[in-house]
Amino acid sequence: MKNKTVKLIVIIAIILILVDQISKVLISNLIKEPLGNDYIKLEVVSNTGMAFGFNKGNVSNIFISVFVLAIIISFIKNQLERIDTKTAVAISMVLGGAISNLIDRFLRGGVLDFIKIYKIPNFNFADFIIVIGWILIIIFLIDFSRK
Repeated sequence: MKNKTVKLIVIIAIILILVDQISKVLISNLIKEPLGNDYIKLEVVSNTGMAFGFNKGNVSNIFISVFVLAIIISFIKNQLERIDTKTAVAISMVLGGAISNLIDRFLRGGVLDFIKIYKIPNFNFADFIIVIGWILIIIFLIDFSRK
């Protein structure tokens, strides 16, 4: 089960990284001006901060990102025997999104965000899958602790 879980996590993470990076390339090449309305629009911005622009312009953000990734990878390594398929998928979402945004930090100097929904700060596909992945992990942990 160990190797199967690792393969599943890696494959899903790679697929999500590719989807996110392709979406960023397409959007940055196609959208030159904001497209949409006051409630939902495509608007390309570079985010040098953390999630939702928090801590903008701080160079240490890249170190924080690498540190968080190291913690996630360490968790996976130490808990591999206990990780079921649904948790592996949720972890893959967090890992894939985090790696993709880290790629942006290295290649673009900031994360490319392009989805704007009403008052929510701009975000991208990676941010979306990270949030959903963490929500699923929390739900699975609560469910696991009840057993």
